[in-house]
Amino acid sequence: MGYSAAQAVEDVVAAPPILDAHLDLGMYLRQERQKGRRQVFASDFLQDARESGVRGIVAAIFTDEQSINGSALQQACDQIAALQAEMCESPGQMKLCMTYADLMEAAASGQIAILLSFEGIEPLGGNAELLDFFYRVGVRGIGLAHARRNRACDGAYYTASRHNIGGGLTEFGVQLILRAEELGMLIDVSHLNDLGMADVFSVTKCPIIASHSNCRSLNPTLRNLTDEQIRTIADRGGVVGVNGCSAVIGDGPDNANLEMLVRHIEHLVQVGGIDHVGIGLDMAERIMPGAYITVNGYRQKVADIIPSYSALGRLLSQLRRRGFTDDMLEKFCAANFFRVYREVLAP
Repeated sequence: MGYSAAQAVEDVVAAPPILDAHLDLGMYLRQERQKGRRQVFASDFLQDARESGVRGIVAAIFTDEQSINGSALQQACDQIAALQAEMCESPGQMKLCMTYADLMEAAASGQIAILLSFEGIEPLGGNAELLDFFYRVGVRGIGLAHARRNRACDGAYYTASRHNIGGGLTEFGVQLILRAEELGMLIDVSHLNDLGMADVFSVTKCPIIASHSNCRSLNPTLRNLTDEQIRTIADRGGVVGVNGCSAVIGDGPDNANLEMLVRHIEHLVQVGGIDHVGIGLDMAERIMPGAYITVNGYRQKVADIIPSYSALGRLLSQLRRRGFTDDMLEKFCAANFFRVYREVLAP
């Protein structure tokens, strides 16, 4: 039986409130505004988000490969400026949140809550004091790495080889993590390699998240989490946001699909518990159109199995058919991440 338009509408209407713990929004807004566009968020995201029940989005500050040559700080500032300009152009539609109270205020007023988070600490260079600066302008999450080495750590590679041997956190990385915890920032281990992740677990006390990661037991790329890592995040009270991008769902043409995504969610629940799984879609095609990535030696086109917020209805329908109750779906869609935000962020 096919998936009808009527069923899609029913699934969206029945969806609980949704929080997306990872969207490359900063990079996308910067790119589009450099083309001369304005009100990009309102045009490209707002209706889809509202109709799908999205209450919050974590906007990643991601800097590209060219930033390694010294432009990362400028790129990060440009992305935050682009987001601020978008909020001015679409007043009352979204709210940059710095505290848990801000999140609740956004929900009460019908605005979409926006949280800022680093995806890679390249904008800081080697200056730890810049972390405090970015905190003051609204950044509330610190993802140490992307898929490359920086001054704090090594990122996890999609395909393992003898050439990508990495280390754990550097002294600078430890300094950043400890300061982030003092400030009340969310510490995000997605993209971090195994040694660095173990170091984060050993030096921190607060709940830790993996905003957009899947299960290594189902797709054995180093980019995904081992069962032990999933259990550690859960034991610490954290959350793993399931990723809808093909590269972390499957490593071949036959297993990067919605069915496999559902299996990742079920495995996260089995290993870590329903209180420790959420959504981190990583809708990557917008900023990487036509891109390819090699996963476990297989070269595949970057594709979003969940290409829009409205497509979440189909995923939730599948989960209902697999036995997820309304209470389980509420936790998965938003409540688990909001619980961590309440504990970590300032009141």
